[in-house]
Amino acid sequence: MSRVTTPLPRRSVLRGSLVVVAGGVATSMVAACDRGPTADQITAAALAPLADAALADQAAAQALAPQVPEYSNALGVVANQRGEHAQALREEITRLDERTAARLGTAGAAGSGSTPGTPTSGTAPAPSAPVPTVSTVAGMRGLLQQSARTSADATVSLNGYPAGLAGAISASVTSMVEVQLA
Repeated sequence: MSRVTTPLPRRSVLRGSLVVVAGGVATSMVAACDRGPTADQITAAALAPLADAALADQAAAQALAPQVPEYSNALGVVANQRGEHAQALREEITRLDERTAARLGTAGAAGSGSTPGTPTSGTAPAPSAPVPTVSTVAGMRGLLQQSARTSADATVSLNGYPAGLAGAISASVTSMVEVQLA
C-alpha cells in the first residue's frame, strides 16, 4: 500500500520557523533581564555609608589631635577605633558584594600595627566622601554622635551579622563620645 502524503505548504513552514525564532529570542531576552539587586547587594549598600563615615571620622580625629594637645591621646584612640570599624565594615561589604566594596574609600591598614591610645602614623585614609572639618572637641563629639545615630538607624533595617556589626559600632561610637571625649 502506498502512502499518500500531502505536501507541506510553504506558509506553514514559514510560520513554524517564525514561532521557533521568536521563542528563541524571547527566551534569551528573559534570561538576560536584570532581576534587580540581591539581598547581599542591598545589605552591602546599607553598610557602605557606615564605612565611609568611619573613614571620615578617623581622618577628622587624626587632623584634630595636633590642634588639641590635651585630647591628643583620646583622639588617637578614636582614630584607631574608627579605623578598625572601617576595616570590619569593608571586610563584611567585600564578603557581601565586591562591587560595592570597590567603591569605598581606601581603608589601607587602618588600625593595624598600632596600639590603642596612640595615634596612627602616616596620613589619614582617603574616604570617598569629603572629610568634615572639625576644629574643636565639641565638633568631633557632634560628628561621632551623627555616626552613632546613622549606625543605629542602619541596625534597624539589617538582620543577622550585619545588624550586629552596625549595632556594635553604634555602641562603640557612643562610648567614645561619652568616655574618651568627655
